[in-house]
Amino acid sequence: MGRLSGGRYWDGARFTSREATEDDSPDDIFRAFIPHPIANWDVELDSDCLERVMVAEEAVRRLEHNCGEDTALPAEWLVRRAESAASSIIEGVYPSARRLARAEAQLGLFGERPRPNDIEALRNVTAFEHALEIASHDRPLAIEDVVSVHRILMGEDDPHAGQIRTSQNWIGPGQLWSTPLNASYIPPPPENVPALMEDLLERVNRGEGHPLVEMAVVHAQFEMIHPFGDGNGRTGRALMQMMLQRSRLAPPCTLPVSSALALHKDTYIASLGETSVVVPPDDPIRSRVARKWIIIAADAVAEAAVYAEFLIGQVAGIKSAWEDKVAAHGYGRTAARRLLDHLAAHPVLNAEKAAELLGASWRTGARSLEQLQDAGVLVQRSAGRRNRVYEAEAITDAFAAATKISPVNFEQAGPDTEPQD
Repeated sequence: MGRLSGGRYWDGARFTSREATEDDSPDDIFRAFIPHPIANWDVELDSDCLERVMVAEEAVRRLEHNCGEDTALPAEWLVRRAESAASSIIEGVYPSARRLARAEAQLGLFGERPRPNDIEALRNVTAFEHALEIASHDRPLAIEDVVSVHRILMGEDDPHAGQIRTSQNWIGPGQLWSTPLNASYIPPPPENVPALMEDLLERVNRGEGHPLVEMAVVHAQFEMIHPFGDGNGRTGRALMQMMLQRSRLAPPCTLPVSSALALHKDTYIASLGETSVVVPPDDPIRSRVARKWIIIAADAVAEAAVYAEFLIGQVAGIKSAWEDKVAAHGYGRTAARRLLDHLAAHPVLNAEKAAELLGASWRTGARSLEQLQDAGVLVQRSAGRRNRVYEAEAITDAFAAATKISPVNFEQAGPDTEPQD
């Protein structure tokens, strides 16, 4: 849905590109893809596409009806981390769910820096939650909002974090060494990126059209622009969540859309690639190639809504089992019982954190943890070399399982087999 740039010369010695001249060798010339603007584009949907969009909307409405905000809230920790992990999995990064939960506690409770791989996964969680925080404000999205998500995602050690690219990038063909000369996709030259991002945000802020169609169109455009040197996929999926949360279709909880897309990763990536077809801006082919991706995005939302309801019910069942255990041990009227209300959102904690959540003394926090351990709700674990924490194993088990099972086949999920770390 765009055009090709003029010829550009690839300087392999300097690893840079520029506009080609007559003196340049044809073997060193490439052409980048420049997507058409979308701010005023009216995508034409056929009956099949409209039906799939309506099915997805009904699934979100059903989730809203069955799981109000109060019901959904206890599962939000689990749903958000399942979504963040799935977004990483799409990029070929497979975080250990249990280790991620413990690394989060290690950093949050003790201020200790976890291992580099765990830090990368934690940044994805933080960036995702930052995106949802931005979406909660009733104001237009700005380029700085998108940039800030990317900055958190990539981390302070990356000199390009939060920087709209000023050089040519490309998607390699999977080889060890690639250049624009053998790339599978070449995004627009850097000088085109600012105007294209401004146009994209104009469409986002206009808020017209069906929310799921708008989300799909904007995501495809974002990935075609590829505005950052790295991290475009995860930033683009965070933008999808921002648009969902800002729309009239906003669900009562985070929708684990990436969890559904991860199951159809090859189809997802291929359908996005098919939108980068060279056609005039008013050619009907432009809408036709977009419809396939819109259907895939809508189906992912429908699956995500069902999956979210399952996870919400799973957490509710876990809490009910906890209450039975606490009552059976005679702790039904203690601070330990009140602490159960916080465990789903804080499944790894220490006495200081327990005291903070209860609004009580350290002694009360420590005693509550001991009682919940005695009742079989918590187990002691290590977070780092010296730090001992208490873990709500049922929640971390659910998190580990959530990164492995299909949203459409979750009822068949077997026991978690992730190695202990």
